[in-house]
Order: sequence, then structure tokens, then C-alpha cells
Amino acid sequence: MRSKTGRCIHTDALATTANIHIGKFVGGSAWMNPNRMYCEPERRASCRLRRDQLAVCCAAHAGDSYDGNQFVWSLMLCVGYLPVPRKPKPGIESKNVPATAAGQALGYSLQFTRLTAMLLEAPNGSLCSLEVLDDVAEQNPDGKIKLGQSKSALTDNPVADRAVSLWKTLFNWSQLVAAGLVDPTKTIFELYVSRQVTGEIIEAFHNSGSEAGAQVALSKAKQELWGSAPAYTKRASLADGLIRYANPVLETDEKLLIPIILNLRLKCGSGSPQADIEAAIRRDPVSNARVFDIADKLCGWVKRQLDKQLEKGLPAVILRDDFHREYVAYVRSIDRDIILRSLAKSPSDAEKLERLPDTFVQQLDLISLPYDEKLEAISDFLRACWDRAKWSEAGDVHESSFIELDENLNRTWRNHSRSTTVEAAGKPEPERGQLLHARCMNHQAKVQGMEPPVHFVPGCFHRLADDLTIGWHPAYKALVGKPVAKAS
Repeated sequence: MRSKTGRCIHTDALATTANIHIGKFVGGSAWMNPNRMYCEPERRASCRLRRDQLAVCCAAHAGDSYDGNQFVWSLMLCVGYLPVPRKPKPGIESKNVPATAAGQALGYSLQFTRLTAMLLEAPNGSLCSLEVLDDVAEQNPDGKIKLGQSKSALTDNPVADRAVSLWKTLFNWSQLVAAGLVDPTKTIFELYVSRQVTGEIIEAFHNSGSEAGAQVALSKAKQELWGSAPAYTKRASLADGLIRYANPVLETDEKLLIPIILNLRLKCGSGSPQADIEAAIRRDPVSNARVFDIADKLCGWVKRQLDKQLEKGLPAVILRDDFHREYVAYVRSIDRDIILRSLAKSPSDAEKLERLPDTFVQQLDLISLPYDEKLEAISDFLRACWDRAKWSEAGDVHESSFIELDENLNRTWRNHSRSTTVEAAGKPEPERGQLLHARCMNHQAKVQGMEPPVHFVPGCFHRLADDLTIGWHPAYKALVGKPVAKAS
């Protein structure tokens, strides 16, 4: 433990409890896991314990804040150390090539994804945390808690009847309950696996439904692992991992264990936690084309927020309301009610040249528009046509909104056509056409209440000009298709 002088000294305790208060959400004692704690940075250099002993030293941090919530750590705590065997580093001539740890990396990164999914479903006023009470946890102002254990399960079944991971999870939960850190009657114990898996014992626990059902499920588990009561002849012959975790769980006072079984939930993913995040976003009123961008944004934002808290030595906690505010703000910035983002790429020079014979380009020839402006018009036309097709396909814009836009542009063209006929009555017809064209190109219109990209409205005007619905030259219907006289 930490002495008054602040140095690390030896203690045989491998775990202890601390009185911790985190805002209005957590109170009382907390079980401290030495595998998740380390010496304070300012003390690490002078720590007398060897690095391979994982010395744990925690001092009170009064007044640490997180978005207005005061975190007051009321105990000068030090947990003992857990010796870790040193592993020799293989030399250049070693035949043992170090293996990668893709499975472990996926399991760790899964926690960030699961926390994002939990925040998407959490109620107003709640907070969600990473590695505070459990892998992930949700705490509500009314005192209800959801503890979440996450299993990636690339190949094995982590909830099989004799899976050590299943019984280790139950062991950790039983320790939390025995220490009085959570009330099992107000806690959901959620075991998440990234793909569809099952097991007879976990299914019996999940479907227990009542105290009597939980009692039956517990008896079934003892029968499977220990054998028939009361002798339980298989109890001592279990594998080491099950002896370490399953036996203590099954020996737990049933007054504590039955509520855990009753409130245990098995949740299986689709096989892709990222796809599950996207499916959750699709349940909200956002366009399908934006789901991937939103998912990337939310997962990245959660990771950054947690990193900031951990860098400051604070618990990895995110308020659901902060997350929701970021979610809504980002959706508004890229999706509905604000702007439409173009999905069209800029056409190549070859693609532009192919369009020179098109009707809308002939209309520009009639009013002697410069060559570079004709190429710009072709680009606007192609991108506008592409955007209309993609926005409609993705559900971003309803087809009726495009009809309304075309009617708006047609009406605008008629009004400008009348005004230019009066204002430029004495000018040559090509100049009158240039004036009409310029006024229409400056027209602004929204699409389904959203601002389109700058090329879209001009491109839609050219689309109408391409089928001769509108035109720039006063006699465009008679002249299109005929050779255009070149100005001398």
C-alpha cells in the first residue's frame, strides 16, 4: 500500500475495496482489480517494486472533473502486486517466430464498438463506461445498471457449458455482488458474443424467467459439471480452469447467485459488430447512404473521448446526452435539413468532349457562349444527372421533389425570359440569350428543403434545355439542329 511518504511498500492483498463516488451515479465501495491498475506516473520512476510485479499505487484525486461531474476518490489505496513471469526475448537465431495476436486485438477493440452500440441505445441522462465496473457498463439516474462482458469469438464458443470464459464472467459478476458493489436485483448482466453461439447452461440461465426457473437452471448446471447431488462426484475432477472459476460460482450463496441468473442476458451479434452498429443507426431516421459515414464518425468520436479521459487519469466515461448531441449535430451536417452532398465525380475531358453534340450544348452555341463555359456547362449537366439518380436511389430525395424543382426552374426561366425580352429588346438575339442564361445560372433553389451543391441547379437547367423544355435563344426551337453561323 502507499505509505504517508508516498512510496510503494509490499502487501499480500491482491484485491481490496475503495469508497468511490462518481457524480450522482456511483456510490459506496468499489472492487479494485490489480490487473487493471498501475503505479502513478510521478511515482513510477522511484517505485522500489520490480516492473514485472505490477505494483499498484493509487492516491486520492479530489476534484477531478468530467464534464461537470466531480469524481472524488476517497481512499488512499494501494493493492499488492501480482508476480508476472518474465518471458525471454527470442534472439535473431531463435526458431520461435513471434505470432500475431489478432484475436486479442479484436477482443479489445470490440469493447469500444460495444460501448458505441450501448450509447446508441442508452436512455436519456445515463452514462456509459469502459473498464470501470465491467468491460462496458451503463448506469442510469434511477440506480439501474447494465454490466456488459464482450466476447469476440472468432472460432471458439465462449459460452459453451465448459468454456472457462463463461465461468470466469460469472465469477467476476458474483464477486461484484458479494462485495456489495452492485445490487443484482437492479442490474442486468449482459454477456455479448459477436456471432451466434449457444450452450445448454447459458440458454437455461437466459430463459429462466423467474426465481424458480433460475433455481432449476442452477441445478442443471451443477448436474452437468459436478454430477448428481448430493455426492457431486465430478466436482474434484474438473479441468483446472473450471475448478478455479466454475466451482466458486456454483458454491456461491444462492441468495446472491439466483438474482444474477435471473437477470442474465445472452446477446449475440451478427458476426460483424460494425455491421450491428450500422443496423442500429438505420433504425433512426437517417438516409441509407449516410449510415457508413455516421458509423465511422461515432466510433471514432467515442474512441477519442475515452482516450482523452484515460490520458488525464480519469475513468473512461461518456455521458449519453453528450454522445447524442454529437450524433444529432453530425447527422444534420451531412444529412437532412441542411445540405445535400454531391455523390458525383468530376467528368474527364474525354467525357466532356463526347457531349459536345448534345442539344443543350447546341443551345449554348446559338448564343455564342465561349468554349470553356460550354465545358463547364457539360460538367454541371453530367454531375447533376448523376446526383439526381444517386440521391433518388439512396432515398435522400423523393422523386416528387425533383418534379417540384423542375417546375420551379421552368417558372424561373419563363419570368426571366419575359424580363429580358423587355429590358434587352434592342440587343441582338444571341446577347439576349446570354443575359437570360446568366440570370438562370445565378438562380438558387433548395431540394426537399436542403441546399444542393453549386453545380446542381445550373446542371438541372441544362437538363431542361436538353429536351427543349427551355432555351436561351429567342428562336431556340427553330434553330436547334441547324448549322450555327460563326461570328466574323
